[in-house]
Amino acid sequence: MLRLEGKFAALEEISPKYFQPVIEWRNNKSLNKFLNQPYELTLELEKKWYEEVYLRDETQGLFIILDRETGTPLGTKGWTDFDAEKRRCISGRLLFGNENFARHPAFTEGILLAYDYTFARVDVQYSHVVEENLKSAEHIKKFGFVENTGEIQYPAELFVNGMHQREYFCTREMYLAARKKFERFFDRR
Repeated sequence: MLRLEGKFAALEEISPKYFQPVIEWRNNKSLNKFLNQPYELTLELEKKWYEEVYLRDETQGLFIILDRETGTPLGTKGWTDFDAEKRRCISGRLLFGNENFARHPAFTEGILLAYDYTFARVDVQYSHVVEENLKSAEHIKKFGFVENTGEIQYPAELFVNGMHQREYFCTREMYLAARKKFERFFDRR
């Protein structure tokens, strides 16, 4: 399994040992308001998705963001629709689940580690945010994303489970420019 480490955060690819916190976070009404999950997640459904979909699909990935010092799971960050030929993917699956680590640098650094990993493989990432989810829209803008006002690349993502979404994108260059403001806190060089 893939593992990446920074100063404060570590990322590990999803595995059964992380199913329980992911299920709790995704079922938490204060966290899942804008998730594309119109059902209650169970251990059986998580196992089925992991074994029948995730492990068989090389176009997606999901990291668990951990506090590096304690190994405590904090949240998730991932991607779907990885296309090596077009060098693009959909960035998403961002969920901050552990309130005990609010304002702790590990979560932000974990996001940076995930973007560093994916931008080493793609030139552009897209993200889809529910129109009413202003907090998420502002959050991804900090990492260089802007709203796509041109040709929509993933039209099927604009209306999912009864929710209207907006498409955002970020090129590697846009991300690297935005990343500079985080370097003094997280750069490992």
